[in-house]
Amino acid sequence: MELLPLRLMWCSFLVAVCLLRQLEAQTTSTGGLTGVVTDQSKAVVPNAAVEIKDNAKGTSQTTQTDREGVYRFFFLAPSRYLLTVTNNGFRKQCRVVNVLLGPPVTVNVTLEIAKASSEITVTDDAPLVHAENGDVSETINQEQISEVPNPGKMLQSNVRRG
Repeated sequence: MELLPLRLMWCSFLVAVCLLRQLEAQTTSTGGLTGVVTDQSKAVVPNAAVEIKDNAKGTSQTTQTDREGVYRFFFLAPSRYLLTVTNNGFRKQCRVVNVLLGPPVTVNVTLEIAKASSEITVTDDAPLVHAENGDVSETINQEQISEVPNPGKMLQSNVRRG
């Protein structure tokens, strides 16, 4: 008979713990904002910078997404906020969000890949081509002459006359 009150107390404890988990991050005077940041392929984006700004009050808060792409803001005064999400290689996303009293508002954001841009600079350092004639000439030094293969030791033997 003494086991019944013990079981009843244990069940009451479990119910209380479950109810407390549901009340997590809820207060009577504030709200919250949470969401997941993904790319266009639905892959999560970790370490994205997330900022919320209350333009009416001029205040802002920042955070980063965790490794699952989740961001969280708690204990926010009910108001209209500007949510901005940025990450390297992606376009910046901005949204207007209304935060209400009670449980956090969920706003998921999908980032678009930024357009690649490249810049090519052309300089005029290239050697000039003489288009007037097709003559090519070059000056060679004594060492280069001594390295030219010459079977009769006469430089004229390699020259064609026409």
